[in-house]
Amino acid sequence: MRPRLLYVVATATALRFPAWRRRGVYRNRPDMPPLDNIAREIGEAAPWTAPKWVWSFCWRLQKRLLPLLHRWDAAAPENTCVNLQVLWLKAIAGDDCAYELLPRRTRLCVARPLRRFYPRLHHQNVKLRATFLDAAARSELREDSALVVLGAGFDTRVSRLRPARGVEVDLDDVVTQKRGLAARLERFEPAELLACDLSGPDVPAVLAEAVAGQSHVVYVLEALLIYLDDAAAARLLRACAETRCETVSLVFADRLPGVKGVAEADAARVLAD
Repeated sequence: MRPRLLYVVATATALRFPAWRRRGVYRNRPDMPPLDNIAREIGEAAPWTAPKWVWSFCWRLQKRLLPLLHRWDAAAPENTCVNLQVLWLKAIAGDDCAYELLPRRTRLCVARPLRRFYPRLHHQNVKLRATFLDAAARSELREDSALVVLGAGFDTRVSRLRPARGVEVDLDDVVTQKRGLAARLERFEPAELLACDLSGPDVPAVLAEAVAGQSHVVYVLEALLIYLDDAAAARLLRACAETRCETVSLVFADRLPGVKGVAEADAARVLAD
C-alpha cells in the first residue's frame, strides 16, 4: 500500500503546485500525446519526466549562458526564435553538424563524451523531432529532389542528408548569421541560403528559385508555423502546394492553421484545402 500512497500524495502535490507537475505526461490530453509513447514509436529514448520547474530552470540557465558561450564568437549569432538555443541542444543530442557550427572553444562543453552526461530534457525533445523529420524526409527524397527547409534558422538537415539540391530559407539577418556559422564546417557541406520573409509577398518567387531545375521538392517545416498567424501560415502552405514541380512533398512537425490538436484527419483536411 505504501507505493500507492506515495503516488496519491505525489499526484495531490502536483495538482496543488503546478510547478511540480511532470512534463511530458499528458494522460488526459488527446491533443498532447505522452512523450514516452512518441519516443517508443520513433525508436528513441524518452525525455526525463522531471517536474516542470526543472525544465524551466534548465531552459533559463541555458539562455543566460549563451552570451558567455559566444563572448568571443566573431559570427555573433542571435537567439532569434530560440534558434541558437536549439542549435546547442542539437549538438548535445548528438548532431555532429550542429557541433561544428558552434564556437570551437566553448563547444567543448558539449563534446563527446561529455554530452552523454546531460540529463535527457530539452535536447531529447529536439532529438525526437529531428529523428521523426529525418526519417520522413529520407522516405520522400529521390535522386532529383530539392530539399527546402523553410524557416530554417540554424538547421543542419540539408548538410546531413545531402540531397541533390539543398536550400534553406529564412529572414535576411538569420541567413547572414548562418553564413558566418557555416564557415566553421569541416566535414559537412553548407546549404544554399535564400533570404525571405515567409509571411510576405515574395514567397512564391523565392520558392520557385529554390526548386529551379528539380522535378520534385521536399519542403520541411519544423516549428515555423507557430510563429505565423493562421492567414500567413495558410498562404505559405498554398505557395508550397503550387510550386512548379512535378511532385511536391511536405514534411512537418508544426502547428497547422486552424488545428488545435494532433489528429491526422484534421491535418489532412487543412492540407487538402
